[in-house]
Amino acid sequence: MDSRGSKRVWWWLLFFLVLGALIGYLLRGDLGKESEKPALSEKTAPSSENTATFAKEEPTTASEPTEAAGESSQPSTTVPITPLVKKTVSTTELSLSEFFAYLDQQPSIRHLDLQGGTKERFKIILKKLSSRLPVPAGEGIDPRILTANVYHFFRTLDRQDIRLIKEIIRHERENMEMDLRMFFRWFMEGDGDPDLDRLRPSLATAYPYAGYLLNTIGGRAYLLRRPSTVRVLLTYYSLLIAYQADKERKNSYGIDLYPYVRALEEEITHYPDLQYQQEYLEKLDHIRQYYVSKR
Repeated sequence: MDSRGSKRVWWWLLFFLVLGALIGYLLRGDLGKESEKPALSEKTAPSSENTATFAKEEPTTASEPTEAAGESSQPSTTVPITPLVKKTVSTTELSLSEFFAYLDQQPSIRHLDLQGGTKERFKIILKKLSSRLPVPAGEGIDPRILTANVYHFFRTLDRQDIRLIKEIIRHERENMEMDLRMFFRWFMEGDGDPDLDRLRPSLATAYPYAGYLLNTIGGRAYLLRRPSTVRVLLTYYSLLIAYQADKERKNSYGIDLYPYVRALEEEITHYPDLQYQQEYLEKLDHIRQYYVSKR
């Protein structure tokens, strides 16, 4: 038994020695290959086949000779082509830029001496109006709401802001229909000047102002002091904003829009000079039918 056990021990010892030698040889071979790679990459020049392949994949550098002037060159099909023209500018974006540039040249605006021009002042006005919202309902319950609504714009904007708005309304009356249409499209469609995108009022911000102009004594009093065409157009776009909020179940003050739709639909028929009169009437008819179906 002892001789047999000793033989088994020697056999196992011999097996582990051979296995260890084999593992050491393999590890030494792998380490040797890894250590040879940097030396080969540094000393060995690339073959002509690899160089040709690399030249096809990489664009031509500035150090390579260029073709003489007047000779036609064929563009490489593998070099990525980057457009040299600016991105496509939307119609509303161009209209906004042209509108502010136009205002900056008008004598009625230039004498206000606005810092940064009308565009920068418009940003300031948007920030002020968004930071202090009117209350579009409840004037009959709390007289303080009525008082706040009557003086809302005078307490929110400063004298220079109000003068700018009055000058625009006074001197741009003939273009007011197109101007309001442009700003409404910028607001609703999310299209326009990227520099104003972060200042674009949300529906939650615009809805109180729409309800304010439609449903409060202070808002209606403000509109009645404006030219009739401006009043009708502001009422129309306020109605569209409130209608959108109502469809999205964001009519948080529960304003009943149906009476305003019927009244405005009748009033717009008396303004045939409106360029988009038929469009306004069709839209109002659609809104009226929407509320009739829900009654």
